[in-house]
Amino acid sequence: MPNHDKKRYDITIQTGVSDRELVEAEKGSIGREGRFDEAYLTHEVKGVTYRTKVSTLRGNYKRPDGSIGNLLRLWERHDFMPRRDDLLQERLYCIQWMRQRGAGKLVDYEFRSVTAEDCERERVVESYISQHLTDWQATGRLPDMRIEVGGPPRYQGQDLVRSRGWTHWHHLFNPRQLLLLGLLNTRECPFTFLLIPKYANYLSRLCAWETTPARRNREGKQVGGASNNAKQVFTNQALNTLFSYGCRSSRDLEWDLEFKSFPLGNNALIVKPHSAKDIATQNDVYVTDPPYGAAIKYDEILDIFIAWLRKNPPPDFSDWIWDSRRALAIQGEDEDFRRGMVAAYKRMAKCMPDNGIQVVMFTHQSGSIWADMANIVWASGLQVTAAWYVVTETENALREGSHVKGTVLLVLRKRQGTHKTTRDDLAWEIQEEVETQVVALTGLNQQAKGLYREENVFEDADIQMAGYAAALRVLTRYAVIDGRDMTAEAIRPRVKGETTFVDGLIAFAVDTANQCLVPQGLPQVHWDKLRGAERFYLKLLDLESHGAKTLDNYQNFAKAFKVRDFKPLLASHKANEARLKSAVEFGRSEMGEGSELHGSVLRAVLYAVMELVKNLDSGEVLAHLTLNVPNYYADITQREVVIELADYLAKRLDGIQPDEASAARVLRELVRNQRLG
Repeated sequence: MPNHDKKRYDITIQTGVSDRELVEAEKGSIGREGRFDEAYLTHEVKGVTYRTKVSTLRGNYKRPDGSIGNLLRLWERHDFMPRRDDLLQERLYCIQWMRQRGAGKLVDYEFRSVTAEDCERERVVESYISQHLTDWQATGRLPDMRIEVGGPPRYQGQDLVRSRGWTHWHHLFNPRQLLLLGLLNTRECPFTFLLIPKYANYLSRLCAWETTPARRNREGKQVGGASNNAKQVFTNQALNTLFSYGCRSSRDLEWDLEFKSFPLGNNALIVKPHSAKDIATQNDVYVTDPPYGAAIKYDEILDIFIAWLRKNPPPDFSDWIWDSRRALAIQGEDEDFRRGMVAAYKRMAKCMPDNGIQVVMFTHQSGSIWADMANIVWASGLQVTAAWYVVTETENALREGSHVKGTVLLVLRKRQGTHKTTRDDLAWEIQEEVETQVVALTGLNQQAKGLYREENVFEDADIQMAGYAAALRVLTRYAVIDGRDMTAEAIRPRVKGETTFVDGLIAFAVDTANQCLVPQGLPQVHWDKLRGAERFYLKLLDLESHGAKTLDNYQNFAKAFKVRDFKPLLASHKANEARLKSAVEFGRSEMGEGSELHGSVLRAVLYAVMELVKNLDSGEVLAHLTLNVPNYYADITQREVVIELADYLAKRLDGIQPDEASAARVLRELVRNQRLG
């Protein structure tokens, strides 16, 4: 609510609002747009709309070294909330009240505006923290560790300093959160070292507020209540700052002190924090989760917990190294990274018996990084002997589209002997292995759908990854390929922009996997008869119906289906908003002999759908269809293909192009009920 006298906004909480008011409220005052996802502050004063970049408000400028600085004040060690003259302030604007319903666990919720009494209670908390902060930091009850800046500007510690001016880890917590955690973090509490990391992950200025609607079953009946919660800091494993956040109450935390324990015996467990290349003991099994492409900086993530525990360590951990060992981390994906990985895996191979195994957890969609993995395995004297796929990611709004849902587990053993092969023979082996892997995962999808779920267990991105793993099983079996010593080839430095011998083999594997990906709803017998351009259009339409819009998908499948030029088939070529042309957008184009869709059954079906959307007489539509589909009357299977394609388009276009989906259903029935002769 605009407060013109104080030139600010007052915030009131309203419930039971109309749909129109709710839509209006969704606009908010902070929006993101543009190539670099720039944040804007937008608000209206007396009918005039003002729109300003947040970077402008911060006073961003370029330093002499090319890095970006701003005019935000850097917080000091004794700070725990903004000062009066700071640009970025914060205030309590809403309180969620809870009332237990009966004797069970059910709770009624109510959201209320903040009163003067609420603000006074906050002042009491702030005063208490102000008086005890220095002492609590000295005794380890509150963190005093600085945020170590590293990495690109938009990542982890660098972003905390750049976007908020925070310099110490306790700056991530507001006064009430510091009070709760500080009271808990004492040596008198035997479970502090287990509770503090858990609660720090749910009590922070980085906890986004999540509101989800009530859950309903297929019939539309409500089967669960709405969810209103502060999510954990590491929901997306990046320390992203927020313009508004949620703060959990002590009641909303799970004060469960009954921890599961699994006794291992006197000499069963030895924990030593050191580099993998410094291993000195023999072990039968190694399990590793290597960092690839610097996707997640585990060393920086660890600091937020180290800051809380280092001065008040758990029992028997007083001599532990309370440091993230960032200098020892193997990072990036350049030559130093590859050499560091080879040194680690070669040492593990040396410190295991001939019948020992290494299990590598690996998740990545980049073919070049899988090629690097093959080189690392070769250079370490190992080979991939087995691989299986485990679903590890839950459904999440952050993972919509073509994100992978699982992790490939590779089993590595010492490579015995010097097996040789040629590239031609290897291609056949890779094709057979990849096809077997794709069929297995596709079969699991079908089994799961028949048993207990509607969606796929594995998406196309998962099956592509499984194809990479299948290729590695074949590739690393051989020490010599086309007369090349693959161990020597593996340690050869990469030249930027070069497509290596291994890159080509991995690319062949993913192309093979893509060709095996038959969209659900199309019989294999009809799919096999379609041209490359038809397969491309139908496959990408399937991906679009699931929210995938990245241009990489179109490029990869165009290559797999041997489409010379896929651009005429697209309505948008934007990197993250690529889209196929609809039937209406095609119009009469791509009907000539120069088009890769010319004379195809799919093009005839799309043309018929376009005519039906434009309300052309159904008799004329069928007449044109019989002319556009080759051998329409002579080959009865052609009509079957038309019916299958129309049905497929109707289902995939339902949420994208409802008008065309309806027209496709009409076309399906017209052909199905058409009288011949």
